[in-house]
Amino acid sequence: MNLRARIDLAVALAAVVASAGLGLLTWMDREDWRQHLPPRVLALLLIFLLLNRALHRLVRRPAREHSQALRRLALHDSLTGAVNRRGFMDRLAQAQQHQQALLSLVMIDIDHFKRINDRHGHAAGDGVLREVAARLRRQMRGADLLGRLGGEEFALLLPATDLAGALAQAELARQALRREPMAIAGTVTASFGVAQWDGSESAADWLHRADLALYQAKRRGRDQVSLSGART
Repeated sequence: MNLRARIDLAVALAAVVASAGLGLLTWMDREDWRQHLPPRVLALLLIFLLLNRALHRLVRRPAREHSQALRRLALHDSLTGAVNRRGFMDRLAQAQQHQQALLSLVMIDIDHFKRINDRHGHAAGDGVLREVAARLRRQMRGADLLGRLGGEEFALLLPATDLAGALAQAELARQALRREPMAIAGTVTASFGVAQWDGSESAADWLHRADLALYQAKRRGRDQVSLSGART
C-alpha cells in the first residue's frame, strides 16, 4: 500500500474516531450516564486505542520514515553515496561547534578528469566517480566522513586527527586510488590538500587553506599530497 492509499485510509479511520467521539458526547448528555460509565467508557476507549494504533502503523510511522528518507536524499550524492556539499558543510560546522581539539580536512581532486570524460564518455566518468568514492570509503575509519563537494572534488573530514595523522590517511587514500587500474578508465590518480583546523578559524577559511594545499599538489605534478601551513 503506497503512502497516498494509507492517507486515504487514515482519513476514513479519523472519521470513525470522530463519529465515536460524537457518540460519546451524545451519550454523556443522558442523565444516567454515570451509572453506565465503566463498560461504555472502556469500550469506547478500547476502540479509540485500536484506531490510534492503526493510524500510527498505517500513516504516522511511514510518513516519518518517508520524511527521513527524503532528508537522507537531500544530504547525499545519489551517484556516489557520499554526503553532498550541503551535508558535508553541516557536519563540518557541527564538529567545529563541539570544539574538537583535533580536527583535520582533506580535499581531493581527481587528476585529469575532463580527459577521462573526453576519452571514455560521461558514463565512464560517472563510473570513475563511483569507484573513487568506493576506494576512499574503504580507507576510512569509523568516524571519518566522505563528501562529494562537486564535480570531481571530494573531501574527507577526519575527527580526532592531527596534521600528521591526516597526512597518513591522505597518503593511504592516494595509494588506494592509483594501486589498481580501473577497468573503465585505466589508472586514475588524485591530488590531495590537507589542513588541520586551528580551533578558531571559520569553515570557509579552513576550506580555503585546504584548497590552497590541493592547488599546490596540482602545480607540483599531481598524484601527491600537500600540507597547508598554519593560518596567517
